[in-house]
Amino acid sequence: MESGSAYLFRTVIINLLFLLAILMTPVVSPAKELPHEFSANYALEMYGTVLARATYTLEHTEKGLSMTQSTRPAGLVALLRDDKIDVRSDMVVNNGQVLLVNYDYTHSGDEKDRDVRFKINWQTNRKQGLSGKAVGIHEGQKVDIDIDQPVWDPLSIQVPIMIDADRNLPPHEHGMFLNGEFKHYVFENHGDVAISLHGKEYVALKIAGRETKRDRAMYAWIVPELHYIPVKIEQWKDGNLKSTVKLESVTFDENGKTLTINATDNVDE
Repeated sequence: MESGSAYLFRTVIINLLFLLAILMTPVVSPAKELPHEFSANYALEMYGTVLARATYTLEHTEKGLSMTQSTRPAGLVALLRDDKIDVRSDMVVNNGQVLLVNYDYTHSGDEKDRDVRFKINWQTNRKQGLSGKAVGIHEGQKVDIDIDQPVWDPLSIQVPIMIDADRNLPPHEHGMFLNGEFKHYVFENHGDVAISLHGKEYVALKIAGRETKRDRAMYAWIVPELHYIPVKIEQWKDGNLKSTVKLESVTFDENGKTLTINATDNVDE
């Protein structure tokens, strides 16, 4: 049985990964519109207290894109737990599509095996279209799944939303590999809202999402001016706010110069 601190940390990390990912709509996009490279720091709050922090990076590679994510406990949780979570997602550009080819999730400092690793081999058939096979492990269990459409993990799914967030799409449903299986989510664009970041006003796109078989809702605020980086994400259940993810800082390369934007004062709608 997990200790109270272990359970709390695992809950925090699951929320952080889920909230930063699940609202990212997996729409296939042209390779020529690859998202801007960045490094961003986020904090997860529950009941007004920061319990974990994560750093996300996105880099262009020779064949496509690579994303990494590193999460560590913060505050009181850091005194009780020494867990480390490191994630890497690799994507390639194939015939104008961005496709996930490798996912590696490592959770150290925990007694249980929670690691997830799989690779996807994609093939294109004129008659059958895109097909692939995902092979690997999920928490000690073998993964061997045939795929007939682009799929995303909780990290790489941020790429298509950054590309397509400004498209005013009707409510739509998509699947994602999470907790060892494909789950389905309904997404909806709620339009533009004003948001304050470190005393500066931005226009953000507000996106709502929910899992089709669960009674909870999530909302994300994505800022086009910041290359479609999400600046705040909330999770609600039964009408109550459960947790919030907030951007603390983000760094871009702009015209050969490094631009860092801090958001530590507030992220308020």
